[in-house]
Amino acid sequence: MRTRRALVAIALTLLLSGCGDDDASLSRDEQKAARALAVEFQGQDPTDFARDTGICLGKHLVNDLGTRKLIDGGLLKEDLTVATTRKAVTDRSVAEGYADAIVACQDVRGQVESRRDRYPKATDADIDTYVDCVEAIDDTVLHRAIVAAALKKPDPSGAAYTKQSKACAQKLGPPKAE
Repeated sequence: MRTRRALVAIALTLLLSGCGDDDASLSRDEQKAARALAVEFQGQDPTDFARDTGICLGKHLVNDLGTRKLIDGGLLKEDLTVATTRKAVTDRSVAEGYADAIVACQDVRGQVESRRDRYPKATDADIDTYVDCVEAIDDTVLHRAIVAAALKKPDPSGAAYTKQSKACAQKLGPPKAE
């Protein structure tokens, strides 16, 4: 397990420091913060898709907001590790930045393809229809829903996004029981 974590950390270091022009400007502390956020967003036993998405989110947050803002807003601790005990993001601009990052890193096709085994009856046409449906949802609705969720403040956008995305999910057919 430790070896696996070490390999993931090395891969993240290479990805965060070696690809893309925006990485050249990240300081050592910013890279540490971006890696910590990336690992947090990936979850346990991440797929390649989840790893890529986590890296994208971590980079966006650090590039767009900076480490001080992420600390003050409740996402990071002073040592640049993730504040896992937080109940909510405490700063609206951090919640907005978080929503911006999610919208920017969103890859609907990649997400559904990474979970395709959950929808054994879905055809390629069903996948295309689902992707078109989700991509047609106004990003503003998604953005507002994410901000409200991050701040733990009720907002009708959350219900609107859930309703629209559930309608899209029906196009994939029933998911396989886990």
